[in-house]
Amino acid sequence: MSKTKHFEDIIASQGRLIYTNKGDSMFPFIQPRDLLVIEKAEQPLKRWDIPLYKRDSGQYVLHRIVDINENGYVMCGDNRSQCEYGVLQRQIIGSLTAIIREGDTIPVEQIPNPSVVKAADDLLYLVSCAVNERQPSPERCKAMYLPSVYGLASAHYLTSAAAIALEQVMPLPHAFDQSKKKAIRKLSLFDIEREDILRAFDEAGIWHVPLKGIVIKELYPKSAMREMSDNDILCDPSKMGEIKALMERKGYVCNRFEELNHDEYSKPPTLEFEMHHSLFVEKEMPRFAKYYADIKERLEPVGGCGCRFGDEDFYIYMLCHMYKHYTHAGTGLRSLLDIYVYLRAKPGLDRVYLHKELKKLRLDAFEKEMRDLSQKVFALQPLSTREHKEQMRFVFAGTYGTEERMEYSSWLKRLGDDSRSSKRRYFWKRVFISGDSLRECYPFVARHKILYPFLIVYRPFKGVFTHPKGIIREIKALNKFKKKD
Repeated sequence: MSKTKHFEDIIASQGRLIYTNKGDSMFPFIQPRDLLVIEKAEQPLKRWDIPLYKRDSGQYVLHRIVDINENGYVMCGDNRSQCEYGVLQRQIIGSLTAIIREGDTIPVEQIPNPSVVKAADDLLYLVSCAVNERQPSPERCKAMYLPSVYGLASAHYLTSAAAIALEQVMPLPHAFDQSKKKAIRKLSLFDIEREDILRAFDEAGIWHVPLKGIVIKELYPKSAMREMSDNDILCDPSKMGEIKALMERKGYVCNRFEELNHDEYSKPPTLEFEMHHSLFVEKEMPRFAKYYADIKERLEPVGGCGCRFGDEDFYIYMLCHMYKHYTHAGTGLRSLLDIYVYLRAKPGLDRVYLHKELKKLRLDAFEKEMRDLSQKVFALQPLSTREHKEQMRFVFAGTYGTEERMEYSSWLKRLGDDSRSSKRRYFWKRVFISGDSLRECYPFVARHKILYPFLIVYRPFKGVFTHPKGIIREIKALNKFKKKD
């Protein structure tokens, strides 16, 4: 990469640096004579970002982040096999945001990332072998760059599934081995604790429904393939206070209570439970909240106070939950894999009933797209250009989506489009706050409307003095917002 003495000074003073690439360590992502646009990193760096950093020797390097651990960033050039460990935040000067190639400025996110594409192909191959109970090719596994595969698998909670495939043909690398053992330990601990909690619910007369991964993991060839960070349980909404007391008696700390649609409980070292009083927040997903308003009508008793969804209704709930994340911050490969595993385990679903219910939810087209894509991805069938782009959308999202996607979805909901009139309406509503926003943020003013003119003057005045950077950032984001195809 090109070398100069004062890159950090230029970034610090101007916030931006443009210089000509001269190396090949990032080829083919970065090509000879490309102009590289480096900007000051305003957000925390994440895996696959490409920062410019300075080694203690004084050498400037532009490589990709392939992992982040307690010792710092792990860097590697796309055209290199040797990683550099322990790069610290103090060494970071800026981050690559665009490439100027033959006069055209191309944002980094629009350029296919060969290392991620390769890691994704290898990870999907391993996961497909695991869930379809096939032995992977030893030759292909030996040719994989496993640190990148592991990094991507970690971002999608798929390290255990990949490890179960790999161990058939080679001694497991330490990271994969530890991830698999951790997944097995965690699932076992969850099972023991959940049985104890649900037994207590039965004794207290609290109806309950295990959700999401608790059910889906049993459909995988080995339950350890389906990693979980927490357990979700739908409970009697009239008993949430009683549940809180019960969980605290069992040594759990309540981290969130009476917010959104679930309460959160944790117990060291790794146990996390979410107790839901409803499946969806009405303000966020009104159509889904209305559909599940009378939830007990869609449940079947299974003994004690336990209930369950029928097979078709559980699949519908899976799709609703997936769609919520897909349209908000994005969702990862594990969600797509759950669809594949569920349909493989339940081949006799009532398609007439599903079509009717999914049309009510306006999810019929989404279900078909996800069903077709999951089948192709995990049966290793060829993808069209559009399908490959959609697959990579899942790859880049990670398990819980991305901040960029969340921000874009938030602006899309608030604006609808990127026209000047929409932006003017948004600005007007931000200044002249009203309706639900007024009642939630300023309930006293909502009850005493005579104070409203004072609020209109007070809010901008307060904002200028208490968080001017936030106002500037919001105005910039508003001006930059562009609706994507």
